Amino acid sequence: MLHNHPMSSLSRRSFLKLTAAAGAAWVCGPVWAGLAGDIRVGVAGIRNKGWSHVGQLRKIPGVRLVALCDVDKEILAGRVAELDKEGVKVAAHADFRRMLEMRDLDAVIIATPNHQHTLQTLWACQAGKDVYVEKPVSHNLFESAQIAKMADKYGRVVQAGMQKRSDQGHLDGFEFIRQGNLGKIKLVRGICYRLRPSIGKVTGPQPIPASVDYNLWCGPSPMSPLMRTRLHYDWHWDWATGNGEIGNQGPHELDIARWALGEKEMPARVLSMGGRLGYSDDGQTPNTQLVFFDYPTAPILFEVRGLPKSQQYGESDAFRGLRVGVVVECENGSFVAGDSGGFIYDAQGNKLRKFSGDGGGRHMPNFIDAVRSHRPQELYAPIREGAISNGLVHLANLSHRVGASASPDAINEKLGGHREAGEAFAKILTHLDANAVDLKRTPLTLGAWLEWSNAQQRFTGGEGFERANELLSRDYRAPFVVGKEG
Repeated sequence: MLHNHPMSSLSRRSFLKLTAAAGAAWVCGPVWAGLAGDIRVGVAGIRNKGWSHVGQLRKIPGVRLVALCDVDKEILAGRVAELDKEGVKVAAHADFRRMLEMRDLDAVIIATPNHQHTLQTLWACQAGKDVYVEKPVSHNLFESAQIAKMADKYGRVVQAGMQKRSDQGHLDGFEFIRQGNLGKIKLVRGICYRLRPSIGKVTGPQPIPASVDYNLWCGPSPMSPLMRTRLHYDWHWDWATGNGEIGNQGPHELDIARWALGEKEMPARVLSMGGRLGYSDDGQTPNTQLVFFDYPTAPILFEVRGLPKSQQYGESDAFRGLRVGVVVECENGSFVAGDSGGFIYDAQGNKLRKFSGDGGGRHMPNFIDAVRSHRPQELYAPIREGAISNGLVHLANLSHRVGASASPDAINEKLGGHREAGEAFAKILTHLDANAVDLKRTPLTLGAWLEWSNAQQRFTGGEGFERANELLSRDYRAPFVVGKEG
């Protein structure tokens, strides 16, 4: 069930009272005074992706970087010092809420860990800031439903970090297909073959880095002992904070797969199969996963492979030349698209045409343009699109999490004779065999066929659907609570 949390009916006024009691002095309402001049931006989460966004922002005319935010004071101090050497002076904040108090701040870029994205977007919208939030925009399906409403409720411009929406090559390729040049779409494949070695296995709680404010780092998640070697990055493979590889790279490919189909909602059914295979470590999420999304137009098959080609080759597999991307399979040919556009092939596999792209380099400038004009309709990836595509991640993972160990024969039976899914699963078995994975010792997990209602925003059928509904949300740790919006 969707839970009513202590702050689920939180009004803007009561939110302000709560944060004021915690020492916050929020600046509320639209902050448009400075938009005739520079757009003043702050970036949160600057260890990796956020720092690359800093570089992008500094190249956009009319943008002024005014603040950095990170809960790791060592990283924060280092980044501030780097900018200072280049003559760029910025405010430094460990607490995201303190950055939002700044009056000379129009917009924020959120590149923090997954479990913070929706909450920080909510806080920013309530504080009158526009938002660019990295994928996945939500940590769970409850958050997907809430974040989709925030931009409208608070009158903000909110862009999802789905950069491939801004890639002209994808746009042109999908338009070529929509014009009927390849016939009807039969299947869209999402491919994510990225090497992910073991993160190791600890025997007890590990020390939190002295430079990190662990309370702020945990935010909505339980403030539990650190049970892995690294705090940073490896949170991706912990259910409390991350969403696995399908929630890391997957949102990009799932988004353009859904875009290719022209589907506007999440699918009626989903089925996942896979597991964490090839090693035993402290990670919880699958490193091998095949997911069937049952859309009426055509299905999406999404595949994750985190192991190498084999024990002898330290590189990833590839599908039709792709390690990351999508393949739109049509009656009379296909579109094979990677980071920057892609190629059209005929039914015999002959290359017919190239659609070139830039990997989404226009995405951040598009956000800045929309902030300046205050026209959310100009966004290439409005937050509702991000919420739906990221919702596919959560559907897949919930199917996996309520599943059970199963033999390959049982999985083939569950696939019900679907040819392409059966072929993809057979290739996964070959891949695992090449990595000497013994499925009798570490069996695959066969997820549940879960039935989803877009109208009710909950599961309505399938094995274990009641348990899946219990996992739609989380128990939030006060005061880091995402309430029910509207």
